[in-house]
Amino acid sequence: MDFLLTSKFLKAAAVSVVVFILLDYLWLAVIASKWYRQTLGHLAELDGEGKIIFNIPMGLIAQVVLSLCISFVVGLALQLDQRWIVAMGVGAFTGFCLYAVYDFTNLSFVKNYPLWIALLDVAWGTFQGLLGGIYFHKLYHWSS
Repeated sequence: MDFLLTSKFLKAAAVSVVVFILLDYLWLAVIASKWYRQTLGHLAELDGEGKIIFNIPMGLIAQVVLSLCISFVVGLALQLDQRWIVAMGVGAFTGFCLYAVYDFTNLSFVKNYPLWIALLDVAWGTFQGLLGGIYFHKLYHWSS
């Protein structure tokens, strides 16, 4: 676990956080915004134009935690096997697990939580984790 305190890991994880936030912003604000607003807008605070008002500090904390979790798990895997395909697979699986816990918990108690949104979100989380594995791997080896 010593690798967690190395500048190599810390630099790769810090840059990964920024990339993760930018990709998730692209997903939430541009690509999937309409779907989330139409299906989950009744659960959100909306402005006068019907757009979701995000609690930016809490959203950023969530993004940082998700990204650091992916970086940590991929970083652990890289201690055993340095191949990018391993980082990609471990990142995808970690993203799947993180997003599945969130979405399937919502399905378990949020009234009328749409299954298709949960599946879409889990697919996004898996893809986000896959990308996270790739760029963390590159950043980790680049910062050596």
